[in-house]
Amino acid sequence: MSWFEPWIARAVADLASSRLLRDPKVVESVRGPFVTIGGREVLSFCSNDYLGLSQHERLTSAVRAGSRWGAGSSRLMAGTTAAHRELERAIARFLGTESALCFASGAAANAGLLTSIADAGTLVLSDELNHASVVDACRLSKAQVKVYPHADAEAAGKILASEAASRKLIFTDTVFSMDGDLAPLAALRKAADLHGAELIVDDAHGFGVLGKSGRGAVELAGVEVAARTANLSKAAGSIGGFVAGSADLVRLMESKARSYIYTTASPPAVAEAGQAAVGLVREAHAARRRALALADRLARGIRSLGYAVRESPAPFLPVVLGSEERALEVAGDLWEKGFLVPAIRPPTVPKGTCRLRISVTALHNEEHVDALVSALPKR
Repeated sequence: MSWFEPWIARAVADLASSRLLRDPKVVESVRGPFVTIGGREVLSFCSNDYLGLSQHERLTSAVRAGSRWGAGSSRLMAGTTAAHRELERAIARFLGTESALCFASGAAANAGLLTSIADAGTLVLSDELNHASVVDACRLSKAQVKVYPHADAEAAGKILASEAASRKLIFTDTVFSMDGDLAPLAALRKAADLHGAELIVDDAHGFGVLGKSGRGAVELAGVEVAARTANLSKAAGSIGGFVAGSADLVRLMESKARSYIYTTASPPAVAEAGQAAVGLVREAHAARRRALALADRLARGIRSLGYAVRESPAPFLPVVLGSEERALEVAGDLWEKGFLVPAIRPPTVPKGTCRLRISVTALHNEEHVDALVSALPKR
């Protein structure tokens, strides 16, 4: 008998015994902030659709209008359509960069960017709580990678000062996806300038939500970055990732980024939806204010239950519960009460810090938030 299936069976059993085996719920329909699962409608607090745009008529109409044909090939063959180029121009105009390049996902964008600009002669500093896609991009680039303590710009500066690499980069999330806090972008920019390094960021959870115009955490911090990645699958309510930066950077990635070159292009309908999404994000001032106000209301309510919740402008926050058992217990109790808030467990978060990650959207209201707070156990 081959080793393969017995080994898989043991691995699954080990995950199950550790309370780490996943069993995703299947969403059958969506209505505002509600989802139907197994014929039962519950109130969801786990969506990254922060502005509620995924259900907007302009976005869904754009998908229908663009569904004339599929891509059928990679971007470098015949997969680049006028819709793809117009989406990239729309992103660049919105962010105020020379150019942008779209990828199938934010993870592909991170891999494509870093593997195009970094190699064994490059030093890359990565925050210890960076998203897994940034960590994987660092590994794929084959750069010299140094991990600095979370959000510690001083420690990053010391590493930069101690290393002699000719090319140095700091690569950080802007909004950390499981903690909701912000990277100290101004301090990291200062450290980079002081030591001849450059700063690039993944603004997945800031794009569309933060900053006066919704341009993200970079706008909020008022800093310059060499390049930024983000995606259209969170606040923009669509799908796909992108890199925004100089025209030369985009030209380089079009010839070097494996995650761009060796994959079939997204269908034109997706690009059409992306264009609509960028337009909606530009106009979503009221939705941004609403989502962030509801997040503040949620934070105040959770603090009243005895949980430590840090100050953050992000539209989501963690409630750290500790063990896998406790997180699953609380998530299960909320499910029985009509709320979808999945437990977050390793490897997504470190062992002993299992949590609920509660996100609000502009589709929620004050009564929804207050009902969830009432359903949570006290600390």
